[in-house]
This record gives sequence, structure tokens and C-alpha cells, in this order.
Amino acid sequence: MDDKDVIARSLPPPVDVPVDGHFAGKLTADLRAELHGWTVLPLAALALAGVLALMLGLAHTPGVENIFSWTGQTFFQKLIVVHVTFAFVVWYLGVQGALTVAVTAQTRGAELGGFGILIGRAAMYGFGLSFIMLLIPALADLGEPSINNYIPLLVHPLYFAGLALLALCLALPIIRLLIFLPHQRFVEAGTFGVACAGVIYLIALVCIAAAWFTLPANMGVVGAAEYVMWGGGHILQFANTALMLCGFYFLVRVALGETPLPPMWFKAMMLLLVAGAAAGPLLYLTYGGGSPDMRVTFTHLYWYALPVPAGVVMISVVRLLLRRRHDLLSGAPEVKAVAAALFLFALGGVLGFFEGSVDTRTPGHYHAMLIAVTLGFIALYFGLFLPLLGRRTERRRLRTAMYLLLGGGQILHSLGLYGAGVQGVLRKTAGAAEDADITTKIAFIVEGTGAVIAVTGGIIFIFLAGKLLLARTERDVTAGASS
Repeated sequence: MDDKDVIARSLPPPVDVPVDGHFAGKLTADLRAELHGWTVLPLAALALAGVLALMLGLAHTPGVENIFSWTGQTFFQKLIVVHVTFAFVVWYLGVQGALTVAVTAQTRGAELGGFGILIGRAAMYGFGLSFIMLLIPALADLGEPSINNYIPLLVHPLYFAGLALLALCLALPIIRLLIFLPHQRFVEAGTFGVACAGVIYLIALVCIAAAWFTLPANMGVVGAAEYVMWGGGHILQFANTALMLCGFYFLVRVALGETPLPPMWFKAMMLLLVAGAAAGPLLYLTYGGGSPDMRVTFTHLYWYALPVPAGVVMISVVRLLLRRRHDLLSGAPEVKAVAAALFLFALGGVLGFFEGSVDTRTPGHYHAMLIAVTLGFIALYFGLFLPLLGRRTERRRLRTAMYLLLGGGQILHSLGLYGAGVQGVLRKTAGAAEDADITTKIAFIVEGTGAVIAVTGGIIFIFLAGKLLLARTERDVTAGASS
């Protein structure tokens, strides 16, 4: 080892993503503990979703049914339910909890008081307890699976209780934030956006409750599950979009030192998202339960209420990235994650205008948009959450590879699904490639290759973030050497 290596190893690691100045010094010990818990929980949800995906692959492998007794079609469907729940519901809600706790520090975090601290701890531990309640019915082969849109269900009391606990435990820190917010003389734009996402989440819960009370008779278990979750699930996508936009706002601010658009404009776009979501509960008063017109109108909210505010923010981010393109190439990897997420979200939006409701063009559309949100959330770990917790990594190349693998792989996966759908392949079916023509088989190959690449990026994230979050130390943690 020469002198240059000795000197290099003795220097502190480079910091390419500093702590956001709006949060610096405001995270109390109690909120720090909450934030740590709320970042571990969604990461654990993603890891569980990965394990369940492996079980799905095993359960669908020919011949395995002769070895294991639990690989029947019903059990397979139950695994799908809990896999989707952890991969897209629990993961998203967990990140929303983490963002809610983080921005609470900007309001009156130092004045939480005993009751506020108790609410925060109870919500965090209850959220973790819901994991067990959601898993037990599936692994014990209990209940009837309902693979409906947005939030699939297992028709079993324990699973319902787990979902109810999950919903309540996120509502508590959101309500705590909304109580503190009016007492602020000035509310920073990112904090305002997260609060708006919280309001949209509460609106989604109102929609689910309204659907329950207006449930038509004789719909059957699967039809009732679809009806109850349809409207609320639709509104949740407004919350997810708002959180993704807040993530972009935070990431470019901390990595590039400027915001993509003036704070008042960003707040106005967040209010437009709230206004669009607020139409949801009114639809249950306007239309009769189970009315096809209500379903169509919920879909129209995506067409007319979501694109404008999301488009204004995303176009502003694109303009900033183009103007700062040198930093896009040489700056923090999280800037590249923002660019990849923007492209993926836009691709999903375009595919959505040319989808077919019964074929694989539909999952091609929504997988692109869902993974775009996931990509933005993953970047938030390394651009906001981990620096706030004093746990950062200098592994720029690995982080860049992680973002590009996830984003690039999902682009291939979505295009493959769309191509298969154009050829008439139905969604939610298996084994369709066996009798397919050469064009459809190529689409399946592109889809499968993209899925493997994207999953590789997700695995890197789980291990890298998990290593940092689970390190047993009270000091700042830096993982890995520069790479």
C-alpha cells in the first residue's frame, strides 16, 4: 500500500448527498427513533414481498406439487394477494409514514409532548404487528382469495383486521401532522406536499368506508371486494403520485441546491391533487352502489384531475435537469434516479392512453407507473432518510447501477407486457407463451428479461439500505468504500 492509499483511507468519506437544510437539527431523539422504525418497516415489507415472489415461483414450477402439499392453485392465489399487498400497499404506506414523521420535525417536533410521542410509537409498532396479521391467513391457507384491483384481499377476519390496523397506524401520524400544521407561521413547500398526500390518504379511507356502507346486495365475495377497494384504491394513487412529486422536490433540492419550481407553485399543484381526490367521496353520493357510471367517473379522475398537477411538476423537474445536465451526469446518483423515474412514469402514462382492459397492456401501463413511484421512494432513502439518520453510503457506482437496473429493467418489462397485450394475451393468466406465435414469444422474452433486471436492482437496494439501517451503533454509519 503506497502513501496515496494510506492518505485516501485516512480521509473522511465524500458526502455527495448532504442533509437537507430544512431538516437539519430538527429531528428530536423521539422522532429519530420513529423515523428509523418507519424506514425499516417498508424495507422489511419489500423483503417479504421478495420471499413471497420466490414462493410463487416455486409453487408454479411443474412437478413441485408432488413434493410440497401447499402448492395448489388456491394457495398460489393467496400468495399473490399477500405478495401484491406487501410490494405495493404496505411498501407505499410505510414510505408515506416515514415522510410524515420526517416533515413533522419541521412543524413542532420539539413540542410533541408525551401523548404525541405515545401516538407515534403506537403507530409504528402497530404497523409492524399488522405484517403478522396479514401473513398468517395466507401461510396457514385460510380464507378465500380475491385478486381484485389496487388492494387484493383474503376474505378472513384476521386479514381484514390486519388491513384495518395498517390503515389506522398510518392515519395516526398523519392526523398528528395535520393538527400541528395550522400553528405554523410558514410551512415549507415539501412539508405542505406531504401533508396534502396525508389528506388524500384520509379521503381514500372515506371512500372505502362509503363503499362498504353502499355495498349492493348479492354481489358475491369477489365482486364485493372489488367494489369496496376500487374507489379508495383509485384515490390512493393520487396520494402515491403526490408523494413521488414531493420526493422529486426534496431530492433535486438537496442534490442540486435549487427547487424545480417556486414553492407557491408547488403548493398549488399539491392542492389541485387534493381537489381531484376530494371528488371521490362525492361519487358515492351521486351514483347508486355498483353503478357502472361511478366506475367510469373514477377512471376519468385519472384522465382529467391527475395529469395537470403531476405534469407541471414533472416538466419543471425535467427543465431543471436539462439545465443542470452536467450535474445529472456527474452529480449524486439520486439525480439519475429522478430522471429514470420521470421517464418511467411518463412511459406508463403514455401506455395508459392506449391500453386494453382485458389484456396485458393494462399491467404494462400500471407496472411502469408503480415502479416509477418505487424508484423515487428508493432514492428518498439515500437522499433524505438515511442522511437524516446519520447513515449514509458513498457507493456511488452501486447506487447508480441500482437505480438504472430497476428503471431500465422495468422499461423492458412494461414494453414486453404491452407487446404481448397487442398480440391479444389476456392479463392474470399463466402459461400463455406455450402456444404463442414468434412475435408474442419475443414480447415474453423481453418482459421476463426486464423483470430479472429490475428485481436485481431491488435486491441491491434491500441489502444496501438494510446494512445501513440495521447497523448497531449510535454513531454515524458509512457503508462501503468508494466504488
